[in-house]
Amino acid sequence: MSNPNLPSIKLKEIMADSKKIILRHGDKPYLLSITRRGKLILTASEEPSSQPITSTLVSG
Repeated sequence: MSNPNLPSIKLKEIMADSKKIILRHGDKPYLLSITRRGKLILTASEEPSSQPITSTLVSG
């Protein structure tokens, strides 16, 4: 399912040793979590981000 034409980002680079981060898509925050089994969960978040995302890799 790999497509060499799509941008690729290593999760470790954006998670920075965290198990949870807030991604912003436009004005909407989403919580990206890694479970104990290593699965990814993306959910809409009502909580405002405590730290701004400074990476240009995540855009909305």
